[in-house]
Amino acid sequence: MSSLAAKILTKDGVPPAVTFASKPKTLYELLNVQRSGANAAKVMPHHWFEKGFEGCYYQIHRVRYKWHEGGPTHGRAWGILHWRGKPTADKPSRIRGGLKFSWRLYESPEQHGVTYDPERARTVERRRTNLLMKFLEDQKQ
Repeated sequence: MSSLAAKILTKDGVPPAVTFASKPKTLYELLNVQRSGANAAKVMPHHWFEKGFEGCYYQIHRVRYKWHEGGPTHGRAWGILHWRGKPTADKPSRIRGGLKFSWRLYESPEQHGVTYDPERARTVERRRTNLLMKFLEDQKQ
């Protein structure tokens, strides 16, 4: 590939497709890539995966995209929440937080060695609380 073509096809030495693939995705960006299988996809917010929630995901039933800034990056999605492997409802409900969180296709966290540790979760929460209290005290002074 010539140097001119490389400059056109890459940004900072990385092709745009790789940049898009590696960045965190909203629910609608993730489902748009899945186009043909979007209505049967199993998705979960990335922070559920990091916490090791096993069997927790949304089974997508319907997606309505909105065109925003050159692509269908916004919209509405409906699905059934499965919590600990069991569906929480009989009919699909609207999925909240589609733009707020980074989403991923469902994979069992245990397959990747991620497990939920309640003691670690409490320790992290205590550390966050202590940092917040210290910050507030510094702001008062």
